[in-house]
Amino acid sequence: MRATPCAACMAASYFERSFSIHIAFVSLGAFGHINPTLALVTELVKKGVRVTYFTTEAFRTIIEPTGAKFVAVPSWMAENDKHNEDGEKKEDDGGVAAAVPFLFLNEAGAYIDTVLDTLKNDKPDAVVHDFAGIAGTIAADNLKVANVMLYTSYPSNDSYSVAAGFENCPPDHPLRKAAAQLAQTYAEKYGCRLLTVKEIFDGHGDFNLVMMQKKLVPNYETFDDSFVFTGVQIGKRTAFGSWKAPDNGKPLLYSSLGTAFNNWPDYYPILFDAVRDLDINVFAALGSIDPASLKDIPANVEFGQMVPQLDILSQASVFITHAGMGGTGEAIYYGVPMIAIPQMEEQAITARQIEKLGLGVAFLDKSAITSEALKTAIQKLLTEPSYKAAAEQFSADMKTLGGAKASAEALLHFLSKP
Repeated sequence: MRATPCAACMAASYFERSFSIHIAFVSLGAFGHINPTLALVTELVKKGVRVTYFTTEAFRTIIEPTGAKFVAVPSWMAENDKHNEDGEKKEDDGGVAAAVPFLFLNEAGAYIDTVLDTLKNDKPDAVVHDFAGIAGTIAADNLKVANVMLYTSYPSNDSYSVAAGFENCPPDHPLRKAAAQLAQTYAEKYGCRLLTVKEIFDGHGDFNLVMMQKKLVPNYETFDDSFVFTGVQIGKRTAFGSWKAPDNGKPLLYSSLGTAFNNWPDYYPILFDAVRDLDINVFAALGSIDPASLKDIPANVEFGQMVPQLDILSQASVFITHAGMGGTGEAIYYGVPMIAIPQMEEQAITARQIEKLGLGVAFLDKSAITSEALKTAIQKLLTEPSYKAAAEQFSADMKTLGGAKASAEALLHFLSKP
């Protein structure tokens, strides 16, 4: 009769296996892509996994506290940033649909040799990345290791396509043609799959972790069990200190248009006029906006450039957001209703979902926003209880998904399979 292994023996075996696992993370150098990974990396390191993390030098102080080995990579985008200085369409860009795949593929070209040179003699068990970390796909294919897709935004399947929003430019557009040539070059040089627009935005990994909740995903009922939904990954972030709201009993409005596509100086006079006469506290995260450029700042407004967002959201009553998935998930986690002002198509999808699900209101055309309209939206979310109730309901659901701990356990379970 075959003996059944005891629970302690199984746990010991799993523990020993964790210590022998090496996982590489590859991320675009942007907070919206890096922040969602921090709690997961911390959890993996706590479980004894060796993690090597590739991103740009600016994020060293963000990554190293997780316990991962940090490896800096060069950035094409940092050296050629005329395409991502702001969210406006450049005349020679053809808009975001043409520019984004071109940018991501060039950034992958800057990363990949450093990634492969580091890993060729220290092969990982898996390479983890999101859709923007294209060098992760190239590395996994080249090294013939598990390709783990991290969805910090929307997953795709036969009934829902993220790529569709990026396929609406002519195939002979100069940036689209340049992106296709880069993809062909990488396939020939590194032996990886052909990174078409469809593959970049709709491609799946050998294992797929979705850092959001199903109910926020369009057509969520069509996604099968190969997509593991673990919700937003909330963990300790210390890089930007801490923040405490004024102790005056007034509600807090937090405004942040993200750390990319946020150079919209005309927004701040609109915001300031909207909140000037409201009996609330306001904190505005400026991103790339120079604080010295701000004029006629109301007495109830505080601001900063890089801020401890989780601290602020945990105290907020309303969140004005560009509807990036990271901030949206964090607002849901803390049960904060949102005013969504999207800057690009993917964010517009999220903004529509926020409004459809009763989590807030959306301004889909930012050029049409006035101070009076924004003031009305703020008052609406502060006074109509249905928005707070919906946010708290989604928050409760989010917290059942397990976050970083569930993600780490699911990933290690996948890697433990023969």
